[in-house]
Amino acid sequence: MKRLFSWAALILSISAVALALLLAACSDDGSDGGGSDGGPRVVTSLEIFADMVRNVGAERVDVDALLPSGADPHTFELAPSRVADVADADIVFINGLGLEAGIEDVITNNAGGPVIRLSDGLPVIQDDEEYTPEEGEEAPEGSNPHLWLDVRLGAQYVERIRDELIAIDPAGRATYEANAHAYLERLGDLDREMEAAVLAIPQERRKLVTFHDAYPYLAKRYGLEIAGVVVPSPGQEPSAQDVADLTDTIVSQGVPAVFKEPQFNAEILERAAGEAGVRVLDLLSDAYADGVDSYFSLIEYDIRQLQEGLGGG
Repeated sequence: MKRLFSWAALILSISAVALALLLAACSDDGSDGGGSDGGPRVVTSLEIFADMVRNVGAERVDVDALLPSGADPHTFELAPSRVADVADADIVFINGLGLEAGIEDVITNNAGGPVIRLSDGLPVIQDDEEYTPEEGEEAPEGSNPHLWLDVRLGAQYVERIRDELIAIDPAGRATYEANAHAYLERLGDLDREMEAAVLAIPQERRKLVTFHDAYPYLAKRYGLEIAGVVVPSPGQEPSAQDVADLTDTIVSQGVPAVFKEPQFNAEILERAAGEAGVRVLDLLSDAYADGVDSYFSLIEYDIRQLQEGLGGG
């Protein structure tokens, strides 16, 4: 009987060990919502920021964007299931400066982890003036939120993402630092590519007319002049006089092409361009388009569109 008891005890011990190993494997396979390497669960407002997080965190993080590409962040409303995603996240990255006006309060009131505003502390543009807030100081109301279209400022978003991921997941420091270093080098090359592309455009043709005011950082960094904007922000309706004035601007300043964003109805801009006899092309800001599925490819797309529309070649 002693021998039989020993064998039974051994079998039970082996079974218990096997069960423990199986449960441990299940807890480490990402089913808890974290990355496959045990890293944090991350939520971002825009897909552009989720792409930045993926480039820094790779498989260590599980990242999800709250807004589908093309949704207007100023007016978008979160479904209850998405609010639950915010509550379950270890960290949330948003842009700030009112870009996510429709959902920022919901995010900050429900977040289970820190909410990081990527634009905090960076130089902002308000009414054509640049202002850099002091540490802990809020940017002036009405500051333009589209900082990432200056690739050097986009790179500072990436650095902040790296630092915040390290802060909540110190075990992943080596991964985050190595990935961020490689990504920042690529962004440095991209910044120089955009700079060279605009420099190749004749000075008198470096003029932007756009549907809404998303491009002051791009214009300032790369030497473009914003000659006209249909609406300061989405949702505003220009008058017939606004359209007439825009047409006059296009003609009088010799603007070679105007730019719309594919997610917005740009009928008014197209009408003004038709009356002025100039082309209408797309230019991206916070949403993707066909063949564009990353921050890097969005900037590359804009480079090609600026060259085609303004280059005169």
